[in-house]
Amino acid sequence: MAGFATADIVTFSGQDDGSPTTGPFPNSTAAYTQFATAAAALSPLGTITFENQPTGFNTKFSAAAGVNITIINAPDFGDGITGISTTTFGNLYGFNTTPGGSKWLGFPGWSAEVTFAEPTEYFGFWLTGVQSRFSPSEIAVTFHDGTAQILEAPISENGGAAFFGFTDAGKSISAITISNFSGDFWGIDDVAYNAVPEPSSVLLLGACAFGLARLLSRVPRE
Repeated sequence: MAGFATADIVTFSGQDDGSPTTGPFPNSTAAYTQFATAAAALSPLGTITFENQPTGFNTKFSAAAGVNITIINAPDFGDGITGISTTTFGNLYGFNTTPGGSKWLGFPGWSAEVTFAEPTEYFGFWLTGVQSRFSPSEIAVTFHDGTAQILEAPISENGGAAFFGFTDAGKSISAITISNFSGDFWGIDDVAYNAVPEPSSVLLLGACAFGLARLLSRVPRE
């Protein structure tokens, strides 16, 4: 399922053209599994499911600790099409891909920029409802890792689900833009990135390590 490699960039792509909203998504899942294995070898894998977001259209919101998403110039077509939705009109539109979840993000016609307080070495997301009838050109994934990069995410013929991701080992990417300038109503979900532990978690880990070191220093030695 791996797509292609350009320099240090390795892409992972799988499509389940026309699959129902409830799955299964065997090709997409296989691509995600390969991507997740490669990504986790670089750094802890984080996933944005949108389940903690309020429904509705917000042009900018905090998606996770240190991660913001900005919707650029997208018109608000309402629930089930634009913004954070729990509604879906079928596999030709955006829908949820999180097991046990219900929410997903739509921004048809324009772009979503994802910014990271701590740069990432990889990025991935699930696409839903994309149709070649409305999206004859590419879904562009744009970023800068020292040079400008544009990758093309897959476009299905009959909606359904797809996964697209890439790794860029050793590089620092602070912003990624996903664009599809067409009239297609589609969505994304389960966005993968390099998760950064929250400060409280880091402090707790440090305190535990310090406490363990002190405890060991007091153990009698023969």
